[in-house]
This record gives sequence, C-alpha cells and structure tokens, in this order.
Amino acid sequence: MPDFSLAEHFDQYFKIVHANTEELKDQVYKIRYDVYCDELHYLSNCEINHETDQCDAHSYHVLLQHRSSGIYAGCVRLVETPKDNPDALFPYEDCCLDSIYPELYEPIASVGRQAVGEISRLAVHAMFRRRSGEYQSAYGVNADKNIDFNPHEIRFFPFISIALYLASAIIAIHEDMHYVIVMMEPRLARLLKRFGIYFTQIGEPMEYHGTRAMFAIDKKALFDNLKPELMELYQMVAKQLKLIEHAE
Repeated sequence: MPDFSLAEHFDQYFKIVHANTEELKDQVYKIRYDVYCDELHYLSNCEINHETDQCDAHSYHVLLQHRSSGIYAGCVRLVETPKDNPDALFPYEDCCLDSIYPELYEPIASVGRQAVGEISRLAVHAMFRRRSGEYQSAYGVNADKNIDFNPHEIRFFPFISIALYLASAIIAIHEDMHYVIVMMEPRLARLLKRFGIYFTQIGEPMEYHGTRAMFAIDKKALFDNLKPELMELYQMVAKQLKLIEHAE
C-alpha cells in the first residue's frame, strides 16, 4: 500500500484521551478492574468495577478510545512525585528496588525525584488483545456489545500499547521529566525496540505478575532512535493530547 501511514490508519480507529476529569478517571479504574482483577487476577480485594491505589492522586491518566463503538479500549498512567510529599514512593520503589542495577540507576537517582516519572497500570481490554471471535470470553465491561471488528482494524491492535506508551512519554516531556521508568516484560521491550523505542534495562528480571524487569528511557534515547512511522504516530498522539508543540 504505497500511501500507507501508520498514524493516519491508527487515527481512523482510535483516539487518545487525557483522562483529566473524575468521569474519565472512573473509566480508567473500570478498565483496570476488568483486566487486573477480573480477567488476570493479578490484584485482589478490589472495589467492584474500580481498581485504584494511592498513586492515582498524583498521576496523569490516559485512555484510548475505539472511535466507532465509543468503548475505552485501554489505559495507562504516568506517576509523578507529588510536590507536597516528595518522599512518596513510586510503585517500583515499593516492590522492586532490590532488583536494580546500582550503576545504571545512579544517573536517574541523581536528577532528583521531581524529574522522574513511572509508567504503570497499562491495561488493554481482552477484546482488543484477542483475535476476532475470541473477545466473547468472560471478562468485564462491554461484553454485551458484540463488536464485529473488521480485519483491517485488528491489524492495529498491537499498536494500542505503543500509543499509550508514547502518550506517557509526551506527558513526561511536557512536565520536564528527565527519565521515565517502567516495569515490563523483556519481550515487550524487544518489541518496542523494533520500532526504535529503546528502553534500557536497569534491573534484574524478577517474578512480578510474570517475568518483568525495570527499564528506563530519557528524551534523547527516545528521539535518537524513533523510526519515522513511530515519530508520525508520536506527533498524532501529541496533537490529540493538545501537546503538539512538545512533539519535536
């Protein structure tokens, strides 16, 4: 397809939304409940239809909406250090500090806590992770909608997580964060690297809802390697977040 544009095609089907109202945050917490509590059973003792924790009060939340159905397909948050509580722990500090490579973490620690953010609670609904015909399996929200995805839009489901990561990076740059940290599966880091998103592994792999490791990225590493088609997607996401002036 000679006129193929990843950003243009993705924009046909999905929209990035800054979840900056209580109503939109409720949609975030509902997705997280459906994925982390009801489907995958990673978390327990969740309030029904509502998964949240102490970090949500000092986080930027993002939703990804499926345009034709209006369903919110996925979400992510970027945790920052609250200005009124600089000692508040990031999620990785609460459970994963023992895995850190000290020599790789030292440059991050040296910039100060206000210049660091953490991407966490990335969640994508099962219907947007599975092949056509499998999304009727038991899980939470919108199972009754019985959406008939067309084969073309299904091709772009793998980019949902990438778009949410890019949205987090855009917000981090806008907020003058020097580094962003994320706990993720090494295989996801390898997938991101294929598109020029080079996270550096800064910790030993550990068991944390599957095998995960701590990774970090800064602005230079992001822009030095981002492939043209991902740069276009980055700019599209920034425009949807109304942060386009920070996309270059």
